[in-house]
Amino acid sequence: MITWLYWAVIGVGISAVHALIVIPRLTEPEDGERLEKRPYNTLANPITLAILAVTTVGSQWVTANSPNELRPMWLIAGSALLSLIWVDALTTWLPTILLRLVTLELLIALLIGTVWAANPRILLVRFALGALASGVIFALLWMISNSFGFGDVRLAPLLGGLAGVGGSSGWYTALLASSLVGVFWGLLASRHPAPGTVNGFAYGPALWVGPYAAYLWQLLTVA
Repeated sequence: MITWLYWAVIGVGISAVHALIVIPRLTEPEDGERLEKRPYNTLANPITLAILAVTTVGSQWVTANSPNELRPMWLIAGSALLSLIWVDALTTWLPTILLRLVTLELLIALLIGTVWAANPRILLVRFALGALASGVIFALLWMISNSFGFGDVRLAPLLGGLAGVGGSSGWYTALLASSLVGVFWGLLASRHPAPGTVNGFAYGPALWVGPYAAYLWQLLTVA
């Protein structure tokens, strides 16, 4: 519990920096006003911040119970990356600048993790293969259908890499879980669309849930 609290405090701090300092300063897209997009500087309010904070705290349980080499990545996934998902859920937009920042943060976390890894090469290869596989799949889906936006194509490798460090079974489970959550989220979004939605819905939350669902599934099956 103490370890969980430790990582939760750090995670909430990172989420707060992104939600209260970085995100409100993002440049609005040129067609955002025409599409009635919710401005980035209006996203933070007591309710949305509470949801972000609670989700951050809950996700850090995985950080606290993971091997040392994976903790930096899970920390970023449940804070900085979560703040990007938070934006997507509220607006259906994935701002490029924030996506690049989160990508950099996750890659730094990966490199930090290699310091504690018994075999850094395996960690790097698993992350790379998971990222590549998810990136290719979502790029193909984007090209042959209108199911996803290109932002999801750029987001998929991050979560694919995170799932990939759990091995092939972790990656497959994350993909399946994301698909199932995506269906549910899509049905919910069709009834209560977010501002700025023209077609489709925010798929980022479903992608984010995938690696966590895979972690819990592996934990249950191993136990």
